[in-house]
Amino acid sequence: METWKALPLCKTELLLGEGAHWHSAWGKFLYVDIEGKKVGCIDPITKITEEKNVGERIGTVVPADNGSLVLALESSIVSLNFDTGEQKELIKIEVEKPNNRSNDGKCDALGRLWIGTMHEEAKGAEGALYCFDGKSLIEKMSNRKVSNGICWSKDNKTMYYIDSFDYNIKRYDFDLTNGTISNESVIVEVTEPGFTPDGMTIDEEGMLWVAMWGGRCVNRYNAFTGELVGKVEVDAPHVTSCAFGGNGMQQLLITTARVGLDEEQLLQYPDSGSLFIVDVGIRGMEMHQFALQH
Repeated sequence: METWKALPLCKTELLLGEGAHWHSAWGKFLYVDIEGKKVGCIDPITKITEEKNVGERIGTVVPADNGSLVLALESSIVSLNFDTGEQKELIKIEVEKPNNRSNDGKCDALGRLWIGTMHEEAKGAEGALYCFDGKSLIEKMSNRKVSNGICWSKDNKTMYYIDSFDYNIKRYDFDLTNGTISNESVIVEVTEPGFTPDGMTIDEEGMLWVAMWGGRCVNRYNAFTGELVGKVEVDAPHVTSCAFGGNGMQQLLITTARVGLDEEQLLQYPDSGSLFIVDVGIRGMEMHQFALQH
């Protein structure tokens, strides 16, 4: 099994860092702080960060095709002009469930945003997985606990998905044209004590990279056999998301969190909440941007 060691890129002290995403047009990684209610970007070369507070918790961020960012907030999806801070609501989410909020999400190859929801205190199976095409919000799965990591195979015929409290990775047959999923199967069972699968991305070889909350690592799994084939060590217990980008699409940006750690743990892992980076020498797949003009 191959192992790597991630190093802090920037000491950011995010409360709940999430939403790692490479913005190729900007040459920067995007990220969010869910509990800090802010979205940020960082240049991996200069390490300069810029952040905007948006006033409510953000589940994820994706670039849009018009130069704006699209954010999943607590009860809506909005576009954000990062320079001016101006927001425009695109659609509401689960207004009938005031205790729910958006969580992880990404865009498919046609630029539709797949976004999950969860109870704000991760209680019960109160959430769902939706697909937003710029006009309508369609529920794809109900009774989700903590809807999390999502990505697609290179040929767009397979979708991978994590509900954290199921402690596994699932695969689905994916119909890109119609945006439908079918034939659910479990390909990885997460059995390490204290490890909870969180955000996920995919590389050019079709291997899955999964951030492990409580595990101080990102695990690399063979999506075809379910085998654990690699591990990125991170000096923070709560590892939340990861994204390929940077030089040759071979750098993995990793977000971490400070929430859920006591004073002793924060002393032991002072870089918790920081952004970490590692060059793994494997080319990652670039995630898709949101198509505002469908």
